[in-house]
Amino acid sequence: MSNSNKSSQSSSSSIALDPLLKDLCERKQSFRHSVATLAAELKDARGKLVLREESIAREADTRQVAERRAVEMEVEMLRLEKRLEEKSEQLKESACNAEMYLKELEDVRLQLSAAKATADEQASSAHSAQLKCSALLEEINGKNISLQECENYISKLGNQIDLLRRIHK
Repeated sequence: MSNSNKSSQSSSSSIALDPLLKDLCERKQSFRHSVATLAAELKDARGKLVLREESIAREADTRQVAERRAVEMEVEMLRLEKRLEEKSEQLKESACNAEMYLKELEDVRLQLSAAKATADEQASSAHSAQLKCSALLEEINGKNISLQECENYISKLGNQIDLLRRIHK
């Protein structure tokens, strides 16, 4: 082949290769762009995955804290429930004792009322007896006065009898 033939062949193959090279370059650019886009998407996805993993870890920590608190609250509720039962028992006991004391107090009130009624009766009887005694004392005083008068009269009569005897002797 001659040089001009080569040159014309080269020119024609250059012309035929040029659209292929151009297409290849475009595809290469498109591929690079796709790779860059995929790399950016991968980086973004990895970032989102890291954020999601961190969020899941935080949620797990929060859940553990919440579960621990729930267990602590359950233990506290059981303790408080037990204390409430103890206080309830003490209250029942106190109510029972109060009821017993109220019954005893009512019994004492009844006894006191009966004792007061008896004391009132006895005071009334004593007053009546005192009045009777006063009346009897007045009667005795009256009889003593009468007796004294009688004794004086008898003494006078005795003196008169003695005087009469002396005179008749």
